[in-house]
Parts: sequence; C-alpha cells; structure tokens
Amino acid sequence: MQKDFHYYCIGVLAKAAGFDKGDALTIAYASQYVDDSTESEPVRVGELMFDPVRTAHLGLKAFDWSIQKRVYIPFHFIPPNPIRSIQDTFVTAPNSPFALRILKEACEEQLELRRLCRIGVALHTFADTWAHQGFSGREHKENDVESIYHREGKRWKHLLWENFYLDVLPQVGHTEAGYFPDQSFLTWKYIRKLTNEMVNRNNTNEFLTAAKTIYHQLRQVDKSKSDTPIPWGDIETGIRDLLTDREQDIGKRCGRWKERFQYMFDPLKFGYDSRAWRNDALEPRGEKDTDWDDFKPSDFRRIQFPMKPGFYDSAWVQFHRAALRQRHLVLENLL
Repeated sequence: MQKDFHYYCIGVLAKAAGFDKGDALTIAYASQYVDDSTESEPVRVGELMFDPVRTAHLGLKAFDWSIQKRVYIPFHFIPPNPIRSIQDTFVTAPNSPFALRILKEACEEQLELRRLCRIGVALHTFADTWAHQGFSGREHKENDVESIYHREGKRWKHLLWENFYLDVLPQVGHTEAGYFPDQSFLTWKYIRKLTNEMVNRNNTNEFLTAAKTIYHQLRQVDKSKSDTPIPWGDIETGIRDLLTDREQDIGKRCGRWKERFQYMFDPLKFGYDSRAWRNDALEPRGEKDTDWDDFKPSDFRRIQFPMKPGFYDSAWVQFHRAALRQRHLVLENLL
C-alpha cells in the first residue's frame, strides 16, 4: 500500500470510528511513517545518543537477514501466526491472527501518545496483510513470481521486459512483483513459481475489505477523546471511488483523498510531511539535518541536535518507542 491508504485512508477510518480528529491524524501519521523511518544510526541529542528504530529499507541490503528480520517481517510482511517450527509459514495472509494480536496489544498501551503511535504502526502492518498477502519478508523461493499480467479494460496485458527485469531482483517480499501489490486500482495476476499456480488479485476489493475491517476494529477501541462515530455506509462509497481512481501520481491521489474527506479535518492539518515529527522533536539547525533518507552512517555522526524540553514526550520519540515494542513482540515469536 502507499501513502494514500496508509495516511489518508487510515486517518479517515480512525476519525469515522470515533477518534477525535487530532488523535486520528496521529494514528495516521504513525501508520505512514513506518514507510519513512529511514533513520538507521544513533542521533546525538544534547549530550545523549538517541537510538531510533528503522522501519523502512530499500536497496541491496534487502539480501541481509538482519534487515529482513528487523524491518520487513515485523512491520511489512507479518507471518500469519508465530513461528514455532520449520513447518510454520512466513507467508503473509490477510486479517491474520498474529496481526490482530499486534493491534490488540498496541491498543492496551498505557501512555496515550505512545498508544496512538503503536496503533498506527500496528495498522500499517495489519493493512499490509491484504496488500502483501502471498509474500514473505524473508529471502525465499516462496516469493518467486513469473508472468505478471494486468487488466486494462476487458483485456489482460502481459508485461514483457518488466517481467524479465523483475525476475532478476531478490526474492524478498514482493520485489519480483514490483509495485503491483501496492496500487489500489490494479487488477492483476501472476504465476507463483513455487506451486505453479495462477494467483488473481483485485486490489480494489482487497483494499476495501482491509478498510472495512480496520474501521470495525477501531470502533471497538477505547478513546480518551472521542467524536461521534460515522457509520461505515456513509464513507464506503467515497473510499471505494478513491481506491478505484487510476491516477498513478501519488501526490494527485493523496490530494483527492484530502478533497473528498476534508470535512472531517482542519484542511491545513490534513496533510503529511515525512519530516514534520523529526523537525518538531529535534529543532534542526540546518535545513538538511533531518533530510536523512540517503544518509550514510558517517552523516549521522556529523550532526547534533539540541535537547529540546519535552523531547522524550514528542511524537517522533514515541513513534520509535512504539516501533521498538512491536519489533520485540514479533522477534520474540520468530522461533
């Protein structure tokens, strides 16, 4: 899934489920930040070192088991159940018991801001059980994909050179399926080489089911601040319309979510900036000090941030505490 679902749709679902608009957007921000937390080295804050939790990773390091175990599996490709033996599967399944357990434990967190962040992180993982179903976060032949087709109108279009290119990528997650699992408007199919079966996917139906399930899960969650819930039937058509929108530019897609559901939020606050929580917590002196998506380890060592009053109570810190708890929960259940 992409930012249109992980931030905008999750924000809409949380607000409709009865969270007040501020808390709904905190949940949504934490959900999307799972795809943007690329801080990989300790960060110097005052005279101390803060060790963040990286939840997003791309590139050749996908071959490393440490990345698969600490990033992909805990946050993006959760196994359906704890792994207790070599017979247990790592392959993600929608609405799985393990993903539900992670969400339930997140909702039981005692510190309120951390609880909202844990719910957001857990919802990212939970939503991805629909988008990433059939794939695992480890490097394994179970992720070997052949012969991708996608539907254009009434016809199936076979990828040509793209199939060749994708086939040489590492068999980790849905790398060999490219962007196909994550775009809400696609109907596509592929051959799972391990079993030689044709897998058919209608992403819109899968994502809409994910949205409805998340909405009903959030209706049951205790709210410290609440608004009047909005019935699912009142938002379903809008969500379906946006999921079927074939606009490929993610910025334009997000803009349409914002326009359609702006009545739920303050328009100036219903937006996402991946550096907002970093900047609020760290008060960077230089414009590029928190633009660290492409930082090398040495780049992190050259910068220092002031110890801002309330640093440890900031949303950025609480996100990392939340992510750490989810990672521990998952790793404790991988053999």
